[in-house]
Amino acid sequence: MSFCKRITRFMMVTGLVFALPAWGQQKPLTEGQVQTLVRSGLGDESGAKVIEQRGVDFAPGEKFLQSLEAAGASEAFLMALRAAKHPEPAGTKMPLNQVQVFALLGGGVPSHRVTLLIQERGIDFAPTDEYLQEVSLAGGDDELISTLKRTKVTKPVTLDPAAETRQVEVKPHAARGAEFFQEKRYADAEVEYRAAVQLDPQNADLHIALSRALNAQGKADGALAQAREGLRLNPESDLGHFSLGVALGEKGDMNGQIVEYREALRLNPSNELAHNNLGLALGNAGDSEGAIAEYRAALRVNPNDDMVHVNLGSALGNSGDVRGEIAEDREALRLNPQNEDAHVGLGVALGNSGDKDGEIAEERAALRLNPNNALAHNNLGVALEAKGDLRGALEEYHTAYTLDAGNETYGQNYERVSLQLRQR
Repeated sequence: MSFCKRITRFMMVTGLVFALPAWGQQKPLTEGQVQTLVRSGLGDESGAKVIEQRGVDFAPGEKFLQSLEAAGASEAFLMALRAAKHPEPAGTKMPLNQVQVFALLGGGVPSHRVTLLIQERGIDFAPTDEYLQEVSLAGGDDELISTLKRTKVTKPVTLDPAAETRQVEVKPHAARGAEFFQEKRYADAEVEYRAAVQLDPQNADLHIALSRALNAQGKADGALAQAREGLRLNPESDLGHFSLGVALGEKGDMNGQIVEYREALRLNPSNELAHNNLGLALGNAGDSEGAIAEYRAALRVNPNDDMVHVNLGSALGNSGDVRGEIAEDREALRLNPQNEDAHVGLGVALGNSGDKDGEIAEERAALRLNPNNALAHNNLGVALEAKGDLRGALEEYHTAYTLDAGNETYGQNYERVSLQLRQR
C-alpha cells in the first residue's frame, strides 16, 4: 500500500520583436506608459515582453489591473505586470519595528528566520521584559529573545512620530494575533489581525499575517484578497507570495500556487516554507524529483524541521527509495518524538520493506498520539490483514471509515474484509 502525505504562474511569456517607441529603452514604465501600451494595441505578449525587459516604477493595484483588462489587455500582459520588478518599497531594509516582529511570527515565519532578519536589519525600539514575554508566547525561541536583548536600537532619521504612536496602538493586537496563531486558535488570530489592519491599513505585513490566519481556516477567498493587498503594498514580500500560493492551492489553482512559491523563492531563496510547499505542489503534480529537490533545499536552510523530513521521506518512498523514507522518518522522530505523521510514514515504509510487526508498532504509536488519525487506523488495518488478523483489521477499517466517511478506500477495505469474514 502506498502512502502519500500532503500539506498544504507565471508562464514564460514570449512575443515578437518589434520597434519600440523612443522611451522603450529608457527607465521603468510608469502607469501612464503601461496604459499607453494597451491603448496602442500592445496589451498582448509583445507588451508583456516590454514589461519584462524594463519593469515598472509602481505597484499595480487590482483596480488598475482590472481597468487594463477592460481596455483589452491580455492575461499574459497582466501576468507580466503582476510579476514585474518594482522599485524597492521605502523602508524595506529599515530596522524592524515592534509590530513587524509579531506580524512575522504570526504569519508562520520560523523563529530562527525572524532572528536572522533582526541580525541583518536591526530594530527601531527597545524591547521591554513584557515585550519579550509576548514574543515568547507568540512562538519566539530563546535565540530570538537573546537577539532582541542584545541588538542595538537604530532609530531611522525618517521615522514618523505618528507611525510610532500607531505602532503602540497596533502592537497589542499583533501580539495577541501571533500568540493565537501559535496556539492554532486561528479564528481568534483573525479577529486580532483584522483589528490591527483597521488601525494600520497600509501595513503589508499585517495583511499578510491576516492572510495566513484565513488560510489556516480554509477561507481561501479572504486569504487571496489579503495576500494580494499585502503584495500591492509591498510587491517584494516573499511571505506575501507564499501566502498567495497557499490560497491559490486551496482554490485548486495548482499552476498558480507553483508560480507564487517560485516567486517567493526568487525574492528569498532561504524561505524554507516556500521550498517545502513547492515540494508538496510539485509532488502532487507528479514531479517527484522536483519535490525531493525542494525538500532538500528546505533542509539546507533548516535541517531541524521534522515535518520537512517527513515530507522528504514520503517523496522518497513514492519514488521507490524505501530505505531513504525510513531514514527520513526516523530523523523526524529523533527531532520530534510526538510527530504522528512520522510514525505513520515510518510504519508504511517498514511494512513496504516486509517488517509488518514494525508497521503495526508505528501505526499504534501514531494512534497513541492521536486516536482520531483515520489514516493510521486504515494502515494498521492493512498490516493486521496482511498478518491474517481479519477481525482486528475490520475494527480498524471501521474506525477509519467512521472518522472519514468520504474516503472510498477506507470503505472498500471495510466491505472487503467484512465479506471475507461472512464467507467463513
